[in-house]
Amino acid sequence: MEVRKSLVVNATPLETRIALLENGQLCELFLERTLNKSQVGDVYKGRVAKLLPGMQSAFVNIGGIKDGFLYLDDPAAPRLGSELSSEDEGEEAVIEDLPPPPPPLPPLKEGEETLVQVVKDPIGSKGPRLSRHLSFPGRFLVFMPGIEHVGISRKITDPAERDRLRELIRSHAQPGEGYIVRTAAIGEKDEDLVGDVVFLRRLWEGIQAKADTVPAPGMVWQDLRLLQKIMRDIFREEVSSFWVDNDAAHREVMSFVENLHPEWANRVKRFTSDLPIFEAFGIEAEIDSARQPKVFLKHGGSIVLNQTEALVSVDVNTGKFVGKKDLEETVYLTNLEAIPEIVRQLRLRNLGGIVVIDFIDMVDAAHRDEVLARFQEELRRDRNHARAGGISEFGLVELTRKRTGPSLERLLTQPCPTCNGAGRTQSPETCLLRAYRELVRLGERLRGADVRLTLHPELAASLNQESREGLMQLARLLGARVVWIERADTPRHAVVMDLQFPGQDSASA
Repeated sequence: MEVRKSLVVNATPLETRIALLENGQLCELFLERTLNKSQVGDVYKGRVAKLLPGMQSAFVNIGGIKDGFLYLDDPAAPRLGSELSSEDEGEEAVIEDLPPPPPPLPPLKEGEETLVQVVKDPIGSKGPRLSRHLSFPGRFLVFMPGIEHVGISRKITDPAERDRLRELIRSHAQPGEGYIVRTAAIGEKDEDLVGDVVFLRRLWEGIQAKADTVPAPGMVWQDLRLLQKIMRDIFREEVSSFWVDNDAAHREVMSFVENLHPEWANRVKRFTSDLPIFEAFGIEAEIDSARQPKVFLKHGGSIVLNQTEALVSVDVNTGKFVGKKDLEETVYLTNLEAIPEIVRQLRLRNLGGIVVIDFIDMVDAAHRDEVLARFQEELRRDRNHARAGGISEFGLVELTRKRTGPSLERLLTQPCPTCNGAGRTQSPETCLLRAYRELVRLGERLRGADVRLTLHPELAASLNQESREGLMQLARLLGARVVWIERADTPRHAVVMDLQFPGQDSASA
């Protein structure tokens, strides 16, 4: 089925949000906030804060709140300097013949200055991930200083085109320069490709010159802003419309199109309705849904996604779908229907690392093979590098997906102050029983005291009478009196206990 792609831009002074729609459905969401911009691709002159010889790594101060983490023997993979460019990276990329090993980088000492590039934004308690192997994406090429190699994207399949591109770039590359030809280069004019070579070379010369003058720690070069990255990396031939709700952003996109692809000018559209653009396209509702663990499928099944520190789990359920023939067919059809939604949700929620998918168990080996094949096929839609194993005997598929930064959940939410991020709170009975155990611990010291239990009205209403009577009976046996106090400003899932003895101020127990 042909995929119709659209880009929708919601730009404000504080935040830029850009949605990628495929056949009208939200598949990817990119955010840039003025106060919390991504550092991926930025180049810093850092200072080594601490060496970890046992891990062949170091912490490098680049001027942020947290030191960056650097592997000392980090391989010179084709880093693209942008989370938006991952379609050209890793096993799906470029490289028909791997580049030769780069010259070994000199060992580092604590306190030494070094040029590094951010390859992964801070996540949770971890600082940014750094690399000493720098790379810079242009429109058609990725420039890798220090690696003499020309690689061609595997997505460029025509042998004649591959040969043309390779020979052209090789003939213009200088010693010590490496290039990767991106898929966007297909069919482009020689002079435009050579122009990219010249642009990237001058960019690197400028970075080197500035690095000589910037004190460490300090920024040497900042990657493009989000809208510019989108235009460079995603606005391609297959994008049929590019909607923008802001005059300045619209002018920027039109300027880009008129300079490089004037025939695309009619695709750029200024959104003028009074309705917010993300509401008009149904994007706001999809973002809200992406914060929920359960996603319902068209015919009654569902998938449940849970993100943990170690991995992401995805569970497929038949739910209300009962099928028409037998259990095996019902399970098989549910698994097939879940596949595109699983991949879409991984992309939309920006979930990476290890992903474990629990498909419903299938007896028929042909069904298992078909589900795995469909899943592998659907993964090709994902610009992020992802690699899946086979279906285990328990119906599990293990998947690794490239991390490109915080997930949508981590980006839009923070831990709940009531449950401290656990996702569940204590039941009313548990709250009351904690108070009960505290009374038992205090024992005879409670004689003559008033025990004041302060709780939220919603919690008080959910406690059954038997539980209350048990606690009050214990207090009477200990010679104390229980006083219930309901206050709306009390935490909803906690019982606050205070003790007051005759002639004394109250004291928290």
